[in-house]
Amino acid sequence: MGKNIVVIAFVSAFLGAVFVYFQRTEKQSVKQKLQARETVTEKHSRISIEEFVLYEYEDHHATGTFQGKLAQFQDPDTLEVFGSVRGNRTNGDHKEYVAAESATMRFASKGLGELVKEAKLQTVLLENQVRFGSDDITLFTDYAKYDHETGKLISDRPVRIQNPQADMLGKKGFEFDSKTQDIKVYGPMEGTLVDVQTKP
Repeated sequence: MGKNIVVIAFVSAFLGAVFVYFQRTEKQSVKQKLQARETVTEKHSRISIEEFVLYEYEDHHATGTFQGKLAQFQDPDTLEVFGSVRGNRTNGDHKEYVAAESATMRFASKGLGELVKEAKLQTVLLENQVRFGSDDITLFTDYAKYDHETGKLISDRPVRIQNPQADMLGKKGFEFDSKTQDIKVYGPMEGTLVDVQTKP
């Protein structure tokens, strides 16, 4: 009987040690997962806005709007916009507009505080059903990147260009300079040129 008690005590102690070992390992694993989540959250904190319209004013007059279905500010320098992204701007007789299904904007900022205040726009990536118009020129493509410093909108994807004088398709992309209104179209091209009659 004494032998049985020793065996039972040994088995109980062994099972207790195994139980404590696995509990400690499980607690460490949970703790590591929580620390990993906190690290990710600190690096990528977000603010989300749904169904929004932003207005740009100059001397108490609206000069532009920008809207979308969902916007996410991503620390430290990115704004992602999804769903019916639309923007327009007027400057005297000059008009520009942009439309896409998603846009990713990068700003010169070191955190959300700067990003929300007055951070300078650096680049904009436009994707899915992209339309860009400047005065009487309209561009249609699936992807385009705008560099604010150079004022150029570029893409290596097929593009359709429409204006009163032309309806063209460029198969290897384009480069549009918003400052000079010059456009370069790359690759094989096809389309129609229209002879516009000028009034005497």
